Amino acid sequence: MKWDFRHHLLTQLEMLRGNISHEEFSERLGDVTERCLARYIAGKSHLTESEFRDVAKALSIDAQVLASAWASSLGLRASSKDAVSWMVSRAYRRWRQHSRVADRAVPSHPSPMAIIRAKYADRLPIQTPPLWFGPYSRCEKERDTPVNRARFARAYEMLVESVHGGLSARDIGALRGISGERARQLMVCAAYTWARRERIDLAGKSLPFKNEAGFVKNLYAGLRFFAQQQFNDLATQGLMKGSVTNGDQVR
Repeated sequence: MKWDFRHHLLTQLEMLRGNISHEEFSERLGDVTERCLARYIAGKSHLTESEFRDVAKALSIDAQVLASAWASSLGLRASSKDAVSWMVSRAYRRWRQHSRVADRAVPSHPSPMAIIRAKYADRLPIQTPPLWFGPYSRCEKERDTPVNRARFARAYEMLVESVHGGLSARDIGALRGISGERARQLMVCAAYTWARRERIDLAGKSLPFKNEAGFVKNLYAGLRFFAQQQFNDLATQGLMKGSVTNGDQVR
């Protein structure tokens, strides 16, 4: 527990929350930052410096103060020059060292396929549109070759199976004799190629992952646990002071 960075951050958030309710804290965080914080607490992704600063902003405190408090709770002495960068880097190294998912680079944002599935599925045609793979350059017409069209058609077919068929990248890859990761890469390329023509922005959308609602729920369950723990500690201290005072009166 001593070196559990996530546990100590959760404790500091609850201690520094002050009069901000959990509901208001959720609104201040916003969907994206709340999701990133919940995924970090769940051990599914690391917390970036910008996300940490957004969390501090939601608490209405300076990010350096929050970072220093986080470091002190762990028995560490944060850099006086930039405590935020120092602590986030330490936490990231700790996460990579102990996380089972670090090497698989679990994303903190929804995939293009998830965004299309949730918001733009009705705009994704079953039939392959007349598009092709190629770099985003002024010479795109030179890239419109039968080979690039065939590559796009294969990837687009997989994208349709993911969005309209609900198949996973692993299943889609298995049907074609390729790895799930390769299938995912091809679908991402097809998704962005199609979205660019449709003038759809697939970046920075706030959409939940399959288990993300559970992560957020557990985040606030943890905060409430520490709140109750603090309340119990204060009640115990009050009883102890009362006992000492009564004892002095008897004497």
